[in-house]
Amino acid sequence: MFETIRQSKSVMVFLLGLLVVAFVFVGVSGYTQLDSEGPVVAELEGVTITQAQWDRAHDFEIERLRQAMPQLDVKLLGSPEARYATLERLVQDELIAAAVREDRVVAGEAAVQNALRNDDWLNARRDASGNLNVEQVREELALRGMTDEAYAAQLAYGLSVAQISGGIEGTGFGLPVAAKATLDAYFERRQIQYARFNPRDFTKEATVTDDEVKAFYTDNQANFMAPETVDVAYLVLDQAEVAKSIEVSDADLLAYYEQNKSRLSGAEERRASHILLNLEKDAAPDAVKALEDKANALLAKVKADPASFAVVAKENSQDPGSAPQGGDLGLFGRGAMVPAFNDAVFAMKKGEISDIVRTDFGLHIIQVTDIKEPPIKPFAELKAQLLADQQSAQAMKKYAEIAETFSNSVYEQADSLEPTAEALGLQVRVAKGVSRAGPADKNDEPVWSNSKLREAVFSADAIEKKLNTAAVDIGESRLVAARVTAHQLARVRTLDEVGVRIRGLLVAQKAAALAAAKGKEALEAWRGGSQDAVDNVALSKLVTVSRDTQVDVPANLIIAALRVDAQKLPAWTSVDQGLQGFVVLKVTGVEKRASVAEAQAKQEIEQYARAWTSSELKAYVNLLKARFNATILVPNPSEAVAIAG
Repeated sequence: MFETIRQSKSVMVFLLGLLVVAFVFVGVSGYTQLDSEGPVVAELEGVTITQAQWDRAHDFEIERLRQAMPQLDVKLLGSPEARYATLERLVQDELIAAAVREDRVVAGEAAVQNALRNDDWLNARRDASGNLNVEQVREELALRGMTDEAYAAQLAYGLSVAQISGGIEGTGFGLPVAAKATLDAYFERRQIQYARFNPRDFTKEATVTDDEVKAFYTDNQANFMAPETVDVAYLVLDQAEVAKSIEVSDADLLAYYEQNKSRLSGAEERRASHILLNLEKDAAPDAVKALEDKANALLAKVKADPASFAVVAKENSQDPGSAPQGGDLGLFGRGAMVPAFNDAVFAMKKGEISDIVRTDFGLHIIQVTDIKEPPIKPFAELKAQLLADQQSAQAMKKYAEIAETFSNSVYEQADSLEPTAEALGLQVRVAKGVSRAGPADKNDEPVWSNSKLREAVFSADAIEKKLNTAAVDIGESRLVAARVTAHQLARVRTLDEVGVRIRGLLVAQKAAALAAAKGKEALEAWRGGSQDAVDNVALSKLVTVSRDTQVDVPANLIIAALRVDAQKLPAWTSVDQGLQGFVVLKVTGVEKRASVAEAQAKQEIEQYARAWTSSELKAYVNLLKARFNATILVPNPSEAVAIAG
């Protein structure tokens, strides 16, 4: 498709017209059926989201963040909460897509064409002439599980979604009066005292019988499901490890250094001055001729007297940035200027003056005023870098050769990984309890966080026939092949497996209930005027809390304190924190928010408006959930019972 776009604008318009129409009826998911198999984790009218689709989406999110923030520890993104957030975003996307389809929201052809022309990802894959590298685009999209048509459809979808979400967010506003009232209340401070009743102080009184444990187990079977898992043996072919095995002699390094020491020591910089005569791209021939005549006259003048270049530039150059400095542009490296200008500067010697150079800015006369070559760095200083570069370059070649052998070997000798490991000097690794959602052993997270690899080990050939998987490219120049050694079906864990944890939970629940009862007693006593401690639990020292200050007070206590009616102080309230305990709060005073500078107030109003419109979008999505009967079928990890193990 991209080849057609590059070659014919009229055909592009026609295809995009079909594309937009098709998208309205089938949605972006209609262009790819990848990951359509597997357990369903969420559903809405006409759409299901599978475990595999969820996994793939989360992989994409991790890769996007990894590229944006290379120093980010991606293990942080592997938590159940982070994965669940990805699923929620998937559901939201599908809901808006459903609204786009049902309400027939269509992005116009011109808008889609413009989006393709200005797409940063596509433009980064164009050559110097502006032609798109179609093969590179298709290869990279294939790694994402997409076709070029699907990518274009995704852009069209984004525009259609923007008409909905933008229509909501773009019409939101924050009235200064409402914003000030809200922000003043938000940043208000309260003086509080509090007392915590800890469940651990009541555990001795919280007795649990065997019958209670058994009853809880019977009533909560769904919480004790062990997922389907596999134990696997696997091989990893890693280019980084290949590089470590490559030896490069000092003689080879020295020879490479001698051939490249100028380049290795740093980039050459040049200083130039210019005289610019502005010329519009669509200037009439007569105007071009007149300007060229003027430029030739100036060129003859400065070539006759090179020392006059700065004076001529001040009097004639139409570059407002450099003309006052005699046309001086300062030092710059190769490639910093537009191609024609750059080529002229780096082809001249110091002091030379160019012929007329034409660019999109106009006509230039250029003088090179200085050439700054970096000092040659000694071999000893560059040796470590040279070794790393040579190892990396040779490793790429060697890795490509070994990768083919690796892929062929695990396929041809599909009943064992040992021959491949022995032939290539690789170690057979072991991972136990790998589920469709990820590994049990977080030490294997860099490998088993890859959804394509997990899909491979849960295939019929891998599980039923115990055959090696094909070599799976998991990114960062790593190939993995695996073999299932054991398969465990999903099952309910036995009472023996979870009984201890159930008993612990029931004890914790009973202790929390006893703590809450004691806390409520204390609340009534203190509210009635008693100044005494209750069972040796006393109120803390006075502390000032607010939403914008760092204090050693849990956020939910601060929120509870700020919700107390400020007109009826001192006031009492409480917070039941469940298994974390019961807290009694006394609010004794209020500090109104101090006035803020005008610039800060303006910024806060803008932030308030953004928060308001974001809330409106969330409310709209909630309406769509009801409209399309959206349901997430997996438990929210922040709400799940923490005893499944």
